[in-house]
Amino acid sequence: MQTETGARGRLNWLLRMAPEVERAEERDFGAERIRHLRHAIIVGLIVYNIYNLTSLHLMADIQPFTVAMRLLVLVPGSLVIFYLVPRVPPAIRELLLLAGMFVASLLPLYLVYISQSSYATYTLGELPLVLLFGNMLLVLRFRLALIFTAGTCLTALFVIHAKPGLDENLIFPLTVQVVTGLFFTLYGNWHVERQRCLTYLARYDAQNRADIAERRGDQLRDLTLTDMLTGIANRRHLDETLHAWLETRSDVLLLMVDVDHFKAFNDRFGHVAGDDCLRRIASTLATFAARHEGFAARYGGEEFTLLFAVDKETGGAFLADRLVRTVRELSIPHPARADGLTTVTVSVGYAGTGEGGVREARDLITRADLALYEAKNAGRNRSKAG
Repeated sequence: MQTETGARGRLNWLLRMAPEVERAEERDFGAERIRHLRHAIIVGLIVYNIYNLTSLHLMADIQPFTVAMRLLVLVPGSLVIFYLVPRVPPAIRELLLLAGMFVASLLPLYLVYISQSSYATYTLGELPLVLLFGNMLLVLRFRLALIFTAGTCLTALFVIHAKPGLDENLIFPLTVQVVTGLFFTLYGNWHVERQRCLTYLARYDAQNRADIAERRGDQLRDLTLTDMLTGIANRRHLDETLHAWLETRSDVLLLMVDVDHFKAFNDRFGHVAGDDCLRRIASTLATFAARHEGFAARYGGEEFTLLFAVDKETGGAFLADRLVRTVRELSIPHPARADGLTTVTVSVGYAGTGEGGVREARDLITRADLALYEAKNAGRNRSKAG
């Protein structure tokens, strides 16, 4: 009972999985299956028509009819399927193959049944070969192979038991030969289909694991390139981006930004409020940078760095002054300032590569940093060029 339950469970699993595997195969290997089917149809036609020669000996009484049925029915039908295979949806294609295989298997059974030749029953030897072609070479989908094999088997049994004049001593051996032959071709098809499903599951599992690993890798990489407090790029990300821009862009403008009197802000409101202030300013700088196709990062402490692919002479003062004004317009209260202002402001120093400008990251940062200190010494809430 346990074995039967296990076999039934595997069969149910196969019938459930097969349609999903078929869809995956059509997506990934549809063109390859079409080429295989068309090639197999031509080979099958050639081999199948060789049996026209055997009918000379086994069914001489209806030999012209057998040739006519193969050449005028089976051949044109197979060529129609050959033509339609790449031109119809996959589901229709598989049904066409099933119909073609039914014609190929039922035709010799019909010829055996109507032939009066004493050798006609030997034509049943064609049947397992036809089933082998459909189930193993064409690899009919298992549920269709099951229908095909069952229908052919029932028809063959009817012919064996109902054919007039058949030697009674042949009925049992022919029944065993037909049933076992058809069973083995179906079992082979089941095995191929099962391996296909297992391969699909293994490939899907491997792809799923790879996707998860890639996502985790991206997340870890984002963590290593993101400032944990503000959520914008960190110093490491800045260094990588700056070096890349200096290698690939003709003009690079670098802005060093410092929050004015930030220590006094922290002393007055506490570090939690200070962190909130930095996050709000960082978000504003990131939005400002994105609007001008630039890059923003936290340099450290209350300092930030912005990059733009523009010339210092034409875009430096414009971007730096606009940035100072943008932060000032946030109107973040800062009553602890000693210079008479009551809101948070920033000072900006900028430097660029430009004509005759520096091309080394360290030198560019140094020049912008010196300009930043000039802006702070000049009263803050302003920008200076380096």
